[in-house]
Amino acid sequence: MLIKRLTVLAVAFIIAGCGAFVQTPQEKEETAALVKDAIQNTDVYIVIDRIQPRAFPQKESMEGYTVSIKDGLLKCYLPYIGRADFSFPNEDAIAVDADNVPVNVKTTLNPPRRKCDALLEFSFENRYNYEIFYVTVEVYYNGIAYIKVDSQYRDFINYTGHFEKRPVKKEKK
Repeated sequence: MLIKRLTVLAVAFIIAGCGAFVQTPQEKEETAALVKDAIQNTDVYIVIDRIQPRAFPQKESMEGYTVSIKDGLLKCYLPYIGRADFSFPNEDAIAVDADNVPVNVKTTLNPPRRKCDALLEFSFENRYNYEIFYVTVEVYYNGIAYIKVDSQYRDFINYTGHFEKRPVKKEKK
């Protein structure tokens, strides 16, 4: 009886989770166009939904974590959960942090041996401790992005996010 209840509960959670990504055909087309345009123009704006550390349980992301690449500049501030081989000078240095750091993004459409629609690869230096992060972004035309951040000094960490239109900055009067 307990197994039957747990199974029903698990199926309900799966159905509820799948319902969050149901799109009309028009919404699917709009999302695919947004993603294709972002890749073609290297104007990427990804909102982070989940944090998936290597050796710890995954968790939902707090609002406000994004990865942005525009005009060859990377901007992100992502939380880090995991093990590192060195100490950090301050709390901010733990994060995966870039503030308008120049990056050369290698883009591969329909990469071999992968199920994603595009693969973005780049590296950058953390501004606090000269650590190099190697980043791989698997992009899907349904708007989902899987981001892997790796470093030689700490455990890799993954993030799951989705593409959004870049917020328009309001002009100050």
